[in-house]
Amino acid sequence: MTRDSAAHYQKVTALWREFMGDHFHFGYFRTGEESLSQAALDMVEELLRLCELDANRRVLDVGCGIGGAAFYIHERYGCAVDGISNSEVGVRIAEESSRERGCDAVRFKVADALRNGFPDETFDLVWIMEASHPIEDKAALSRECFRVLKKGGRLAMCDLVQLRTLPFREGLRNMLANLGDFLFAPKVWGPAHISTLGKLCDILVDTGFTDLRVVNVTDKVTPTLKHWRENALRFLERAGEKASRRYAADFARACTSLEKAFRDGVMGYGMISALK
Repeated sequence: MTRDSAAHYQKVTALWREFMGDHFHFGYFRTGEESLSQAALDMVEELLRLCELDANRRVLDVGCGIGGAAFYIHERYGCAVDGISNSEVGVRIAEESSRERGCDAVRFKVADALRNGFPDETFDLVWIMEASHPIEDKAALSRECFRVLKKGGRLAMCDLVQLRTLPFREGLRNMLANLGDFLFAPKVWGPAHISTLGKLCDILVDTGFTDLRVVNVTDKVTPTLKHWRENALRFLERAGEKASRRYAADFARACTSLEKAFRDGVMGYGMISALK
């Protein structure tokens, strides 16, 4: 991951806990009536449906945030989980949670997703939950995941994806009409290099992965943005620090902008599973 993304996550972790809770990822809304916290757990469950886990497996959580998914996976299956992130703040919070839980089987460290430091063929599952979009060199990410997976191991990932490529003139008009959103989005979400599902699949196949399973779940995750926006606006009403109020307002605006991109069919959300 880039230094820019590491610096960004260092700054926003505390605020994202206010807006998102302990899971820094979209929720999966089966009915639309779920709470944000339940939908976040359901998202983990949906991605797990593409995997095969038991207590004897070992998992690498790439971009582990503050450990929400790692703890859930361990508690669900009893398997060992190693979480890595380039955010020292996030890893410190996750390590504190691990100590509080007395959970020796879930470990965290600061590491680069492209050079994670683990030996070849260490893991049965590599888990990437919304941690691929900050990485520009997705082929390098794919190769590193392939390297640390055992033969027969599986990669499971979910993230924002591009659903439709606009023709040049339409794309230019769209950019100019939404210039403000384009300019402040990286400040809110951090650096992003978003690919299509097709491109991501091509990269995985080129690496050597097989048995790809692909699911577009855009309609199921879209309600997340409403919840995040409402949480940010509630925070804005009580926040005392000027910088926090400004970020909360920008965050709420960014949620609205991304929601529109989802409705317009330009952006979406996908899941991919692949076998080594």
